[in-house]
Amino acid sequence: MLKNIKVTLLALGLIGCGFIKQQKSNSVNLKTEELKIKKIPMLYATKADYQTNPIHPNSKMIGYLIDGYKPTNNQFKKMTHISISFLRAVNSSGDIRMTQGWEKLEEVISAAHYNNVKAIISFGGGEYKVTSELMGIRKNRQNLIKNIIDFIKKYNLDGLDCDWEPSWLDDRVEMEVVNNALTDYYLIFIQEFRKALDNEFGKGNKTFSAAIMNGNSVWYSSEKQIAHFPKNGWWHYLDWVALMNYDNDLGSKHATFESVFGSKGSVSYWTNFGVPQSKIVVGVPFYGRASWGEEWLFYKDIVEMNPLIADSINYIVHKKNNFNKKVYGFNGTKIVTKKVAEAKRLNLAGLMFWQLAGDLPVDNEKSLLRAMSKEFKK
Repeated sequence: MLKNIKVTLLALGLIGCGFIKQQKSNSVNLKTEELKIKKIPMLYATKADYQTNPIHPNSKMIGYLIDGYKPTNNQFKKMTHISISFLRAVNSSGDIRMTQGWEKLEEVISAAHYNNVKAIISFGGGEYKVTSELMGIRKNRQNLIKNIIDFIKKYNLDGLDCDWEPSWLDDRVEMEVVNNALTDYYLIFIQEFRKALDNEFGKGNKTFSAAIMNGNSVWYSSEKQIAHFPKNGWWHYLDWVALMNYDNDLGSKHATFESVFGSKGSVSYWTNFGVPQSKIVVGVPFYGRASWGEEWLFYKDIVEMNPLIADSINYIVHKKNNFNKKVYGFNGTKIVTKKVAEAKRLNLAGLMFWQLAGDLPVDNEKSLLRAMSKEFKK
């Protein structure tokens, strides 16, 4: 278990593969639907229940995109997948829509396919709440699944990435109700979606993956925590699991090599949890962080402020706007190269990064994607 798991949850509630800024969510009203919600007994899955098709080790280089960002052809050439973020349910009935900026979604997908890059859609995100009304009522859950399948068909997508994260709310009672929806309904959603995906497209023709936290505890106070993801075999239905290996600490400890690959790091935690190494994709941040909220910087901004910064430097001292001077920890080209090399040594499925807009152009020698791709293709 990571030493600073409380910090991890707070960060991932704010950012994960989601939004930088914490936002208050609308209160959850369970009264109207609570009689229809049946508590599902804890389910368990094993290899006997489902086995995904094997994937080659070191075969995934996945870039997350938000707000309509369209990669250049040179960027596409250094990736295997893009994960377009986010698709979300807009009500408890399972109706869906994309977040802002994706008016030219088809153009980005076509550009990816032109460059032989797979385009998958990411469902959820750090700001999004998944409620019991949506997942605990079979009719609503099935409507959501149908709508996602139809969306994949309509836009000729190559798969779905389920980015279902904890919700960090001021009301701790509400927070526990919302987060327990994942513990109670995650496996049944994963099972039913995989079945629908295979029935519609054939097994192995579309991928199904998930982004999960660096660690696995949701803290409600300094004394109370619960496991966020249940230990019930949900990973058997997924082609790979992407670890959000960032914001596991602040400042210079933001996303260290040890927090991912150390003896108490994320890879060790999740493999001991049961997720096979062959299904693990490790995450890399394309931004730096000093504290929560707005105290973050894109990697490209850090380099533009310090154009002669050494490749081995992983933090700067900076005053952003009206904040005090603080240490912003980030990953430079040396550490991302080391992470790629270690992922390859362990025969992991690959790497992902959040998010592509934070990088320099790939013709810049300090580009993170350029450095990662060079090591990845060795």
